[in-house]
Amino acid sequence: EQYQQLLLESPGYLRMFWNSVLLVLPVLLGQCVLAPLAAYGLENIQWKYKEAIFFMYIIVMLMPTQILLVPNFIVAGWLNIRESYLAILLPALFHPLGVFLIRQQLKNFPKECLEAAALDGAGAWRTYWYVVRPNLSSVVAALVVLLFADNWNIVDQAVVFIKNTYDNPLSVYLGNVVTGDPGMFFAVSVFYLIPALLVFLLGQDYL
Repeated sequence: EQYQQLLLESPGYLRMFWNSVLLVLPVLLGQCVLAPLAAYGLENIQWKYKEAIFFMYIIVMLMPTQILLVPNFIVAGWLNIRESYLAILLPALFHPLGVFLIRQQLKNFPKECLEAAALDGAGAWRTYWYVVRPNLSSVVAALVVLLFADNWNIVDQAVVFIKNTYDNPLSVYLGNVVTGDPGMFFAVSVFYLIPALLVFLLGQDYL
């Protein structure tokens, strides 16, 4: 009965499920594009201060989300995007985890392949696109699994930036369901778990 109520009689739950999807998909797509490019630039292109910038990436990566929310809140006010999904999406798109993981993978990439591409006249972009990028599929897939788990379960960012209840992701609303209707809570939890389980099963070999 509770699954029937969830899927057929509770459009609010379904809307919040799709809110979660709308928050996760842009992050995954953006990270899959931006993180490999940034990691390639940090590892294989020589430019000043790159190690200092990478060190800053690591510091940011080690900070708890609750600490990062303060500067995110201030900058979102400057950009006038508070109370919108952009306040959550922009910091997530540039989260340093992807750059860190992919750069570690690139450290073991054969330099002979890059030298051969350079001898054949390929520039930095062609070398990345035709030589490096096809060999990053495993680490990118692992990154997708980790980022999905992290962003599918966001709570703090949504509580701070999203004021309209019906714009919240399902992860936030689950906390309210358990006190009012425990039966529905378990039905919604199973419904909420399925996408994360599928993503993990698809990516477990890469992990």
